[in-house]
Amino acid sequence: MTKVDPRFFTSSILRVPERLLLKGGVWRRVPLRVRIGYFHHPVLGHTLIDTGYGAALTRPTKRQSLLLRLYRALLRPDTLTDWPIAAGLGRLGLRTGDIQTVLLSHLHADHISGLAEVPQARVLCSRQAWEAMQGQSPVANAKEGVFAELLPQDLPSRLSFFEDAPVGPAPLGLGQAHDIVGDGSVLIVDLPGHLTGHVGLCFAKLPTPLLYATDAQWLLPAILQDRCPGPPAKLIFHNWTAAMQSVGRIRAFADAGGDVMLCHDPQVRDRDLDGEVGP
Repeated sequence: MTKVDPRFFTSSILRVPERLLLKGGVWRRVPLRVRIGYFHHPVLGHTLIDTGYGAALTRPTKRQSLLLRLYRALLRPDTLTDWPIAAGLGRLGLRTGDIQTVLLSHLHADHISGLAEVPQARVLCSRQAWEAMQGQSPVANAKEGVFAELLPQDLPSRLSFFEDAPVGPAPLGLGQAHDIVGDGSVLIVDLPGHLTGHVGLCFAKLPTPLLYATDAQWLLPAILQDRCPGPPAKLIFHNWTAAMQSVGRIRAFADAGGDVMLCHDPQVRDRDLDGEVGP
């Protein structure tokens, strides 16, 4: 049995008032992580989950569109390093050239901007996400935080889709999932609401199944304590009703004994290669 045991490192920090992200929160700013995941699998090889705030955003160029420059100016991320993938992999004794596969949870800029740093990797994402991006104008995409200019030009030749993998049950009531390697160890779970084609990854063969629910919410208490935010945060979601349905499934998974992680939650987890990220 293949047991996949993911690790995570932080590519950047976004400081946002807790009250905007959590019902009943305070106005102090919390340091949201922008995580990148890593694991090894005999079929997928050295694999990244998303690519975080990569050099395309940490080292902006004049060639970038005004829309993308405005996006970066609005979020004002604290960049820990200009080359976060290389720095994170270095802690694991790996280099960017070792990466064979990248799994994209969705196409928001803070999840794809490091793709240029792993030009040799095979990339998998949701076909629904890809087609939605292709079918919209740059302005319409930018309103949703999606920038096709961040994607490598040769990406279509390296791209495959989760939906082409067999479907089977995910553990602890999560529902159906795409088994992308065919052994049940890495399951792609549709978690609609945040953005078209948004997914989570379930590592079902661990002693305690882990759901990396990516951007289903920003803070874990929003899900586990039923404290999802109201406006304006809810207005950022592509479909708030669908998002709340996803939150309900995630909470039920946790209540049934599963472990849950989110991309942006600041809490240090034992799978994080980083320590505290500061106030």
